[in-house]
Amino acid sequence: MVSDLAVSNANPAKDDAIQPFQVEGLQLSGRLVRLGDTVDRVLAQHAYPDAVSHLLGELMALAAALGGGLKFDGRMTAEVRADGPVRLLAVDYTSDGRMRGYAGFDRERVAAEMDDPATRLSPVPHLLGKGLMALTVDQGGDTELYQGIVELDGATLADCAHRYFQQSDQIDTALKLAVERRGGAWRAGAITMQRLAELGPGDEPIATAEREDDWRKGVALLGSATSDELTDPQLSAHRLLYRLFHEDGVRVYRTKELSFGCTCSEKRALAVLRRIPATELEHLVVDGIVEVVCQFCNRRQVFTPAEIAATHEGGTA
Repeated sequence: MVSDLAVSNANPAKDDAIQPFQVEGLQLSGRLVRLGDTVDRVLAQHAYPDAVSHLLGELMALAAALGGGLKFDGRMTAEVRADGPVRLLAVDYTSDGRMRGYAGFDRERVAAEMDDPATRLSPVPHLLGKGLMALTVDQGGDTELYQGIVELDGATLADCAHRYFQQSDQIDTALKLAVERRGGAWRAGAITMQRLAELGPGDEPIATAEREDDWRKGVALLGSATSDELTDPQLSAHRLLYRLFHEDGVRVYRTKELSFGCTCSEKRALAVLRRIPATELEHLVVDGIVEVVCQFCNRRQVFTPAEIAATHEGGTA
């Protein structure tokens, strides 16, 4: 259990990490996510409108909160595709803690929607519209992809995530997301909590009045966490968890570090170009080169027709 002394002296605030925890008195487990440089790098390098940055930052925090609770070796992708001014949000989270994100949007339509005060309270219907949120786990090789899909139904991404939990996870889950710009830099946070399963003789979860009361209390305590607390660079994860759950005993486990990481490379870019028919490639050549720009990190790579031709022939550039 985290003591007040340990919190004040031994656990400074730390960014870009997932802090797993367990509320022992309420039989609940969860994860607290704090994103600093990782989310700021993704959002700042594209100069997204603030409304788009908030949505993408929330999806990054959500992906870290979900990915941190999965046992897998590979990549989890959280993706939103919709018919509104923001048509695409995509976040990759790898099992070693690397993250990247990208948004596709119509800048004029986003600006027009922001003239409506209701957009700030209900960004999903106004900025995303109708669409789907998908979570995909890819462990590579011959392993089968796991994918969960849910319609965008709710005012916020957190609402849509709760619907996903109800539909796919079948485990009581509560979630809170926050994205703010503090001191000129973007920050994001998330806290998610699940009921620990108590199983009966047939491995079915046991529901009792006492456990229901514990769950409601835990949800109320989690809901009391403010956006300022989730994104405050001076407030450590331990101190925030102690503040929320100390009366019921909160135990923390080893943190998992997060960082920005893009998987783009010369090899991957050439592999994409190799799949394009030679007649179509001719139209991509400008001033003697083909330019490839990574949507996630804005990295610019250039190739000559000779390099691409060598790849087509099975050689290396």
